Amino acid sequence: MISMTALIDGNNFYAACEQSIDPTLRGLPLIILSNNDGCVVARNPEARKLKISMGTPYYQIRHKVKRLGIAVRSSNYSLYGDMSQRLMDLLAKHCDELEIYSIDEAFANVCRPKGSNLSPWARQLRGLIYQNLGLTIAIGIGYTKVQAKLANYLAKNLVANAGVFEFTDPNGYDTYLESIPIEEVWGIGSKMAHWCRLKGVNSARQLRDMPSNLLRAKYGVIGIRIKNELQGRICLPLKKKS
Repeated sequence: MISMTALIDGNNFYAACEQSIDPTLRGLPLIILSNNDGCVVARNPEARKLKISMGTPYYQIRHKVKRLGIAVRSSNYSLYGDMSQRLMDLLAKHCDELEIYSIDEAFANVCRPKGSNLSPWARQLRGLIYQNLGLTIAIGIGYTKVQAKLANYLAKNLVANAGVFEFTDPNGYDTYLESIPIEEVWGIGSKMAHWCRLKGVNSARQLRDMPSNLLRAKYGVIGIRIKNELQGRICLPLKKKS
């Protein structure tokens, strides 16, 4: 058996929670407003297509929202907290270990037999979550947390993968890493991404392959951990509950 790391998160979580209790919202552009309806704190894909930006004060777009038929909901954090707890409880039952990372995101350890993959498990789990909670999740699977994060990115951005992506084929790994911008690598902030691009490092693959001494001189152990995790070496194990 091989222990793999999965990154599981809810797609458009706040909006999905609202749609789960009000199915008439499904398929409609939807925005969620902050406390006192001050600004936009969440949007579903349909609202993003209408160029509704995060953080926009609601009073600035009130007329646009009405004209375009965009549904609006005030934030309901008790609902989101309850849905998060139910989501994590279900995930814990179907993973060997679970580390809750945020309200809608968790890392998991899952064992798979040699020579097989976890895509059937992941698709079954997606179906279970949707059936029980009405939430759509994306699942990325790799040998490390950084790989799992990148796999999750691909699960969301490669339509043909339908919300699941697993790094299992070593022959295709480089191609996928080359397609991922440096800014999308977990742990790379805007300043580090800018420095990498100045050094000609524009993709996840180029970061993985850049000279260790150059990365260590600028970012020390943090940079080396990211590089090692891209290479499949675990530097960031799951944090177990005490």
